[in-house]
Amino acid sequence: MDEKKLIEKKIFNDTSSYDDIMDLPYRQSKRHLPMNQRDRAFQFAPFGALEGFNDLIKEKTEMYKRRKYADGELEAKVATQIKYLQTHLDLKVDVTFFNDESGFYEHVKDTLNRVEYEKGRAIFGETSVVIAGVREIRLIKSN
Repeated sequence: MDEKKLIEKKIFNDTSSYDDIMDLPYRQSKRHLPMNQRDRAFQFAPFGALEGFNDLIKEKTEMYKRRKYADGELEAKVATQIKYLQTHLDLKVDVTFFNDESGFYEHVKDTLNRVEYEKGRAIFGETSVVIAGVREIRLIKSN
């Protein structure tokens, strides 16, 4: 056995400091009923107080499983389309984007109002869209 394992064994398996109480008989409390194993385990369960926390995490995970992340080619295409729309503000488009609040892809059909590059957002009509979440911009043909 190497030296490290011997030191670990000595530190974690040495009960000599408890020799004086190791063989004392167990005394049942006269004031309290004995706690069953299940209740004792719950007492030490991590995050036991955060009831529903795991369900919330699972729900958010399922929500974002639907999201498809863009590759460099798609990001470049969307950036080019947005720059074009900035010079043609009268064009009505159908924008498919991932809505972080709902967890679904949604559509907005409107004209581009403005682009806030510092926030990473484009505003179509009254809807603010995260540019990184845009999957497709299609021109709507006018009659």
